[in-house]
Amino acid sequence: MAKINRVSIYDMDGTIVCSLHRYRTIVDDNGERIDLNYWRENQDLALNDSLLPLAEQYKADLKDESCYVIIATARVLNTPDYTFINEVLGEPDYIISRPENSNISGATLKINGLAKFFNLITFKDAEFTFYEDNVSYLKAVCDRFNIRGVYVPSKQGH
Repeated sequence: MAKINRVSIYDMDGTIVCSLHRYRTIVDDNGERIDLNYWRENQDLALNDSLLPLAEQYKADLKDESCYVIIATARVLNTPDYTFINEVLGEPDYIISRPENSNISGATLKINGLAKFFNLITFKDAEFTFYEDNVSYLKAVCDRFNIRGVYVPSKQGH
């Protein structure tokens, strides 16, 4: 096994995957946010998602034996999601996703899921990079672990 020099962490929606066809926002007293009910009602349409330009880098990272690839998504993954990941995107080394019926914030979900990697000897000297389209998630994760963040502008970064 090759030495792990890099860890690339990718958000899915709006970063490497376009799922705008099943995405919309709502505005309430807390401001604009994703309409999670609409998202969940249309989760079976995941196979109609498409790849964004950064997916090429994601696929190159998958082929690099010295790079450990993590998907960190706030999605609840179901069968169509896993089919899309395995058949279109490419299976990462590890996936962090939202448990069914969880209302934990996306930032906290990703921080909790990533925490263990910073205590493992395998990743001791690795350079971590987090790719994310939600500015608050990006800042929270990068500040917590003192890692490099790459903001990916999108229409899904709520």
